[in-house]
Amino acid sequence: MNPLSQPTDQAGTAASSHAANKPKRKVKCDKLDPCTNCQRLGARCVPVERARLPRGRSGRLAIERPGDQDANLKDRVSKLESIIRDLARGGSQASARAILAAAVEESAQDGHTSLGEDDAQGGGIHRPDTYLGSSFWANLLNEVPDMQPNERWSSKSDDRNAETNNLINYRRLLAMANGGGTTNSEPPVTSSTHQQLCCLFMHRVDPICKILHRPSLKAFLVDGSPYLDYEPGHLAPTALAYSVYYAASCSLSDEESMHSFGIPKSTMVSRYQKDAEAALARADFITTNDLTVLQAYVLFLIALRSQDQSRRMWTMLSMALRIGQALSLHLPDPPFHVRPFERELRRRLWLAIGFLDVQASMDRASEPMMQAGWLESHPPANANDIDLSPNMEANPPDSPGFTDMTFTMMIHKSQYVARALNYSGFIEPSITTLAIRQQLVLEFQQSVTKLLQHAEPDKHPFHWITRAIAECIHASMQLITLRPLQRCPNFTPPLVRGDRLLEFAVNVLIVSRRLRSDPRFTTYQWFEFAFPPWHCLAVALAELCVCDDKAVMERFWDPIEETFHQLARLVADSQRGMLWKPMEKLMVRARDRRAQLLATPSPDAYSPSLPTAIQQQPISMQMDTQGFVPGMDGRVGLHHAVAAMSTPESVDGTWPNVWDAVDFSYAAPGTAQMAWTSYENFVADFYVNVDDPLVNR
Repeated sequence: MNPLSQPTDQAGTAASSHAANKPKRKVKCDKLDPCTNCQRLGARCVPVERARLPRGRSGRLAIERPGDQDANLKDRVSKLESIIRDLARGGSQASARAILAAAVEESAQDGHTSLGEDDAQGGGIHRPDTYLGSSFWANLLNEVPDMQPNERWSSKSDDRNAETNNLINYRRLLAMANGGGTTNSEPPVTSSTHQQLCCLFMHRVDPICKILHRPSLKAFLVDGSPYLDYEPGHLAPTALAYSVYYAASCSLSDEESMHSFGIPKSTMVSRYQKDAEAALARADFITTNDLTVLQAYVLFLIALRSQDQSRRMWTMLSMALRIGQALSLHLPDPPFHVRPFERELRRRLWLAIGFLDVQASMDRASEPMMQAGWLESHPPANANDIDLSPNMEANPPDSPGFTDMTFTMMIHKSQYVARALNYSGFIEPSITTLAIRQQLVLEFQQSVTKLLQHAEPDKHPFHWITRAIAECIHASMQLITLRPLQRCPNFTPPLVRGDRLLEFAVNVLIVSRRLRSDPRFTTYQWFEFAFPPWHCLAVALAELCVCDDKAVMERFWDPIEETFHQLARLVADSQRGMLWKPMEKLMVRARDRRAQLLATPSPDAYSPSLPTAIQQQPISMQMDTQGFVPGMDGRVGLHHAVAAMSTPESVDGTWPNVWDAVDFSYAAPGTAQMAWTSYENFVADFYVNVDDPLVNR
């Protein structure tokens, strides 16, 4: 007989069995009490209880007793109530911080130790620990395991992890400038290389882009002293340093890069572009309140445009403008105390943003973003860097002679006039009256004459370059006066007698080409992107499209065609952009017109309307600044402007001008009107190609 019972050591459902006293052969038990088989055999029926394993989804939970679940739940609820009571009382902050530290300790050990090194350098962004929200949620997440976030959520709530994510996100944003990611495969750069790049920057970039204080920069990057009043290792000067290195690498030629640094220029530029992007990202340049970080970003944009013709810089410039407004750079007197030294740096930086704004608008025939009054109201002093000091207590006076700021002030005068001539009425009222448009150009001529009166172009190459660029800008302004960059429905083009407009535009192209090929300009060749004479080329092509004289066509064709082939690499978006496609259409029409003229028999004699002396002797690059008629300070009235136009001999003849060939009394009929129509169609094509999907993005 089997035992009466079997021990059960597991909790489960007891099952009764009457098969213990059954015969050896297998007999089915009907599980009655007593069962039928035991009654038939006359035996005592002893039920057998066997342990039965739990079944179904409740099986695993059955191991834990209900009483234990209730106790665990009550304990967790009690802890949550304690956290809420502490939050309501506003106390126990030390305890909350301890819990928060425990909550982030584990994630901090999962490969984010490099972030702690950045924080230890003193440049990290430290958020106050008095924010109740962060303490509350840290306690809550610590006590409720089911609500613990995954790795991505934790990185957004953790301050140190957020800095890593900012670095990744910003570098993705900036990496669009070169379409690539970052890499650490390059060998480390020595300090001597950085010192060389700093010297290159001060020699090639700083004179043209006067944003920084050169003595302070030299002390920081060459002598190894802290930058201004920053602590060593601060993120803002680090971002500035790498932007300086990036700009300096962009100013090199391929031969110079191989000779001085032993690597191709493309490798050099790519390396420092990535370093500058990473440094700007760590400094959180988008939401920064640090002037130095914005200086670094603007330098980065200037260098980027010299290497990238796409619209990326055009788009990223808007961030610099908004950051500048957030720092109140557009206000003459910001609503907080600013030291005189910092005020000068703020004004220089605002002027650089304005230059990029005008250059970007000229690049794409678009309206500037900045208002002209924002720049004219508080220009920087025309002072040398040596006359500025971080400890000075008063605003610096203008320095005598040709200063460190002379080129920048000349650009400032030109961009103010370019804005006024370039507005179409959307942001500011457009100026369609020819008398006022011409007067703006005459005022620019007078201002630059005063700025350059102490220049010595025979002794100093940079003085010569400043004069040459000023002359090209002045000539281009005259063409913009007669042929606006924007569509102006109310503008009536004047009559320009003979082929003078064509001749003037071609001479500007010739002078611009000679400037870029002059050995004295080699040092600043990287800056040629700022002044591509595409507008002069468009005016010349529009005139050729209606040219009726074979001799005139052949006289000006070669310089126009040569400029057309050279200019494609400088304009925005290169040959695939919204600017070059209309230019190609205009060139096709000019070539067709030339083919028609060449197919016709030549006349027996040809007497050009103007002597060919201008072709053999193009616009002089040396400007005589003496003898300019005074009395044109400030904005003059319309009657004064008309008087100035009626007496073109009052304008210094050494400055190139087309005013003496312009008849302002009536609209141009006949062939001249047809040339204006060709130019209008060219400008209208800009807006047709804006949304072209083939435009390089």
